[in-house]
Amino acid sequence: MVSRAFRRATVVVFFLIVLGAEIAPTASATPRFHVECPFHHFNGDDPIVFPREHDPKAGHLHTFLGNKSTNGFSTYRSLRHHGTTCGLRADKGAYWFPAVYKNGNRVKPTDGDFYYRARTEPLSAIRPFPKGLKIIAGNKNATSPQSTKVIGWSCFRSAGTEEPTMRDCGQADVKFLVHFPSCWDGVHKDSKDHQSHMAYPIKKGDHKACPNKHPVPVPELSYSIRLPFHDGSNVHLSSGPFYTMHADFWNAWKQRVLRRLVDKCLHAGIECPSFEA
Repeated sequence: MVSRAFRRATVVVFFLIVLGAEIAPTASATPRFHVECPFHHFNGDDPIVFPREHDPKAGHLHTFLGNKSTNGFSTYRSLRHHGTTCGLRADKGAYWFPAVYKNGNRVKPTDGDFYYRARTEPLSAIRPFPKGLKIIAGNKNATSPQSTKVIGWSCFRSAGTEEPTMRDCGQADVKFLVHFPSCWDGVHKDSKDHQSHMAYPIKKGDHKACPNKHPVPVPELSYSIRLPFHDGSNVHLSSGPFYTMHADFWNAWKQRVLRRLVDKCLHAGIECPSFEA
C-alpha cells in the first residue's frame, strides 16, 4: 500500500512542476486536470441558496467535500482561511450536493473526484474561474430524469456509460456525474437564480464555443462521486427522488495555482497527472 507520506510527496513534486516547468502531454487525452477531494461533513446549510442561515427547514441536508469549513455563514474570505480535504491544498473550493439515502440510511460517498476540462475552442481563450464564483448545476425541482449532459448515473470504473437513471452495477459501486456550465457572462459571480450568469457551450461548426451572452469560456467542472451501493433500488435524496440530483460549487482556489493549471494543462491541450488525496 502506498503510504500517505509518499502520496503527499508526490503532490508536492507535481505542484512544483506545475508552477515552474512544462508538463509532458498525454497522447489522445482530453485536456484536463483532476483533484480528489474526500467527504468531510453533512450539514443542512446551503451557503449559496440560503446564505447566513442555519435553519434546517430552509433547505435540505447536504454532503460537503473539499473545504472543511463550509456552512451557511461561509464567505469567500472564510473559505480561503480554512483547510481542505483536497489532494492539492491550493484547492479550498467548496463542493456539495444533496445527501443520498439507501434503504433509509444516509450514506457517505466513497470517493469525490473533481475534473476541470477544456470543452470549448480555442483552448487559449479559456480563463480560470474568477475568485468567489458560485455555480449550481442540475435541477432540484426536476420531475423526471435530467439530461446526461448535466446529470449522469454510471458504475465505478465504467467511463463513458452515463445514463439518466441508475442501473444494477453488479459488484461495482454506483457513481453519479454532474457537469457544470463552462461559459460565464464575464460580470457576475452569482445571479438571482444562481444559474443565469453561466451557460453551457453551443456547437459552432466542428467545435463548441460560448454563446454571445456568456462569452467567457471557463473550465468545465465535473463531479464524479462514487457511492457505496450497487443499484438504484430504495435510493432517494434529501431533495427528493434520484432525478432531483444537483450540485453546488464555490470557487475558493488559490488563484495563482488555478491560473497556472489552466495554462499548463488546458491551454497546452494535455491531460495532467491527478492530485490524489
